[in-house]
Amino acid sequence: MSSLSSCYLFKAIKYKNFELKYINDFITDTIQKPGTSFYFKQASSTPAYLKTMLDTNLANSNTFSFLVIRNDTILYENYWEGVNQTTLLPSFSVSKSFISTLIAIAWKEGYIKHLYEPITHYIPELLKRDQRFANITIQHLLDMRSGIKSDENYYNPSSDVLKMGFGNNIWNQIKKLKIEKPPGDFEYKSVNTQLLAFILERATGKKTQDYFYQKIWKPLGMESYATWNIDSKKHRMVRAFCCLNATTRDYAKLGRLYLENGVFEGVQLLPAEWVTCTTQIDSMVLSQGYKNQWWSNEYSISFRDSLQALNYIRKTPHCEPNIFVYNRKEDKERGIKAARIYYVYYLKEAYHAEGLLGQYIYVHPKKNLIIVRTGHYWQHKKHAAADHFIYDIGEKYF
Repeated sequence: MSSLSSCYLFKAIKYKNFELKYINDFITDTIQKPGTSFYFKQASSTPAYLKTMLDTNLANSNTFSFLVIRNDTILYENYWEGVNQTTLLPSFSVSKSFISTLIAIAWKEGYIKHLYEPITHYIPELLKRDQRFANITIQHLLDMRSGIKSDENYYNPSSDVLKMGFGNNIWNQIKKLKIEKPPGDFEYKSVNTQLLAFILERATGKKTQDYFYQKIWKPLGMESYATWNIDSKKHRMVRAFCCLNATTRDYAKLGRLYLENGVFEGVQLLPAEWVTCTTQIDSMVLSQGYKNQWWSNEYSISFRDSLQALNYIRKTPHCEPNIFVYNRKEDKERGIKAARIYYVYYLKEAYHAEGLLGQYIYVHPKKNLIIVRTGHYWQHKKHAAADHFIYDIGEKYF
């Protein structure tokens, strides 16, 4: 095994169980603090019911920071594990939503002609690998529907995603890509986002991190500097799919941009039609809860009768059009009878950016609400997942 491979595998194994202290171990580019910053207003006090509920539930949950903002006012802000409001925290896949936002801006500025352009217009080298790459569009990448072959196993040191995460030349990996199947089916693969970053650089002639500073970091008036992990000082390619590091309040400002339909302090930074297409609940339903590198949460309701399930779909907005059938087996010891159950899945009006280990930027348009959570794997006796906990807060407490 070469020394380069040994170095990569050592990193992949060492950082398998990520700890916050590791954030300074990586090669990064610094995103400078802008000269002028935007600050959310601070509520005179946190509503007692909200503070009690959040303090109680977030203690010992592996949460680093939790921020609740409504109507541009911070209602709740708390930090654990030695973290404070100036600590740079890893975004993991939350950075995907920043990259897609940059794609929208590049489209708005004319660097990208349209979102249904073949990716080979910007990365023609892929045609040498396989002419079928010409069938993949930018929109396919945005919606994770490219059909590109790539292993997304975060726990296998030899997986493609970890090679992108720890290798020192991402381009060498990109130019060896293969196609697994025709584009169309949803499959979450980080390589799609990394390709979007290469398209950005080819389209704009600028490094992703430099364009990011000019079009997002500075215009949104971030309060702090940030860092972004890169493959090497020589190539300066950001690990676009995972590795922006920023403060909790600065993450919230991406949520504010979408909450305001792409406008920040009177300036239209994003096309309004992009925000509508990305975040409206009907778009999310049609795209199975994932659109332009943003998520919506899926919920389900069960019926014993298929006609009842069908009537529910007809009468209820934001339901997926399919009924999923589950044949439950009998379990005499637990007193469970065999039954055929019909599940209907539906989405709620909020949406979120999401990262590995439980990083979230949650946005609820009708309630003018933003929630940011950073941390490690969520632990809670009552609430099984951090995203459901956050969505419940948005639904029940505001």
